[in-house]
Amino acid sequence: MPMRVSALTVTREGALPRLALAIGDFARQTLPDRELVVVHDGGESFDREVRDLVERSGVVATVSREPPGTSLGMLRNRSVALARGDLVAQWDDDDRYHPRRLEIQVGAIDRERADFAFLTDQLHYFAAQRMLWWTDWSAEAYPLDFVQGTLVGRRDRMPAYPDARLGEDTQLCLAIAASGARIARVRDAGWSVVYVYHGANAWPAAHHAAIAAAKRLPDARLLAREHRLRAELARYEPSLPPLVVPCGPGAIVIEPAAR
Repeated sequence: MPMRVSALTVTREGALPRLALAIGDFARQTLPDRELVVVHDGGESFDREVRDLVERSGVVATVSREPPGTSLGMLRNRSVALARGDLVAQWDDDDRYHPRRLEIQVGAIDRERADFAFLTDQLHYFAAQRMLWWTDWSAEAYPLDFVQGTLVGRRDRMPAYPDARLGEDTQLCLAIAASGARIARVRDAGWSVVYVYHGANAWPAAHHAAIAAAKRLPDARLLAREHRLRAELARYEPSLPPLVVPCGPGAIVIEPAAR
């Protein structure tokens, strides 16, 4: 049965250029029945800019301005409350998304009769160095053997996020697992989400570097996926800049697709 998806975006002042890319990626999703919910605690000027950006994108969307200083967890809860879809999807304002991202995860929920779907792998992009790592989270201790920030799930099964400024998604995922919800783990679709480190993230550089170092795909697995990686990255619009993907003593270099 077709299900509407509400993509949930929490944003903040200073994020407008990155937010524009995330909204553009949402507008190009192949899943037809979807809406965007954008929540922020910025000022009136930023609110107008966000609303203008959403209007120009042509997507069905709700924008809500919350009191200044509201924690990330509470902003996420507000976005869930505003959602009208059967499913909700985390759609962070500073990451990039393949056109099939929602289609893939909603399909997994449907096939497996699951309540939630998470990716077990993703791309991790360091913007200043233009360096890209394919990271695999499946070796993490069960039940958190997936990428917590890739949530797609049934709105009526969503626990509340904690009132926290960091780590709110980990606590949410633990609550989902404890509830007995059925979780679909979507493997080998890491190219559908690009987790971006741009220098103004909630977590510092050392956190991102540690993830890339610990979870990078082994060279043999990466080389086996090189053709697929190139093909799927070519579907991002606008393209990512030229990328260096470390592999053994050298690297895989991926140039933007010609359009």
